[in-house]
Amino acid sequence: MAPGHAIDIAPTFIRHAIEAESAEPLGTAYLVADATDLQFSAGSFDFVTAFMSMMDMADHGRALCEAARVLRPGGFLQFSILHPCFVPPHRRVLRNPDRTTRAIEVAGYFDAIDGRIDTFWFETVPQEEREKTEPFRIPRFHRTLSGWVDLIVDAGLIIDRFREPSASVELAKAEPALEDTLFCISGRSSLRR
Repeated sequence: MAPGHAIDIAPTFIRHAIEAESAEPLGTAYLVADATDLQFSAGSFDFVTAFMSMMDMADHGRALCEAARVLRPGGFLQFSILHPCFVPPHRRVLRNPDRTTRAIEVAGYFDAIDGRIDTFWFETVPQEEREKTEPFRIPRFHRTLSGWVDLIVDAGLIIDRFREPSASVELAKAEPALEDTLFCISGRSSLRR
């Protein structure tokens, strides 16, 4: 198997990955790097993947262009993101008294958001834990699904496959926190150069 490369902008993640690689070598080189400014030559890879990360980057288009640049002709990019329709700038789950989902309130889907700081708790975090810790604070970079498609095309990539997986009824029953995700929880695309 040819050695691979894995990058992350977070040094802590890379440190843990290097430790795991040392314990069980897979032939992967881990580097602290920015996906919007890759330090690899053009045409270096047959395959590039980004798992649940592109939607958190400030410049989605630049990241897609860099992925396209480092791909060999005929290579492909596979990435997954939170589906923008289900994580819009405003989303609130309206529940029945038995805690099942009655409706999902959505607003601002067509608003382009570039770095607004959102503060939130996971719904399942108990109140006693909330009193001990700070909520998450994350920058939001929102695009519509058609905005993502435009960025993909602008990067010179061709959409080969597009999937929108959803939670099964069985999984939603076993994990009540997923009950409102029966429709779609993420988008995944396979793109080629």
